[in-house]
Amino acid sequence: MNNCTLAISISQQPELRYTANGDKIGQTVGEFYSPHHNDKENPSSPSPIKVVAWGERLADQLFNLQIGQQCIITGRLSTHSIERPEGFKEKKAELVVERIFAV
Repeated sequence: MNNCTLAISISQQPELRYTANGDKIGQTVGEFYSPHHNDKENPSSPSPIKVVAWGERLADQLFNLQIGQQCIITGRLSTHSIERPEGFKEKKAELVVERIFAV
């Protein structure tokens, strides 16, 4: 079962858009730290992840978050391959929201 829970900080203003059949989609970018980010020898920077919310309620909840706000998001991870101009494919992960808990 693909289930993921992340504590993230919102790093990009959330956006709302609609599909061709009228479904509401909210999306933003959040940042999270690895469990080892306090390592004094090798400090790590936060990792960005795209967050996507499908449906009226979840999209509105996501849209109401502000840049810098902390939240806990539960959902599933999804990956997409993107063809780069350099001639190779890059895999990007996104978190598809099931629940949002503002902190």
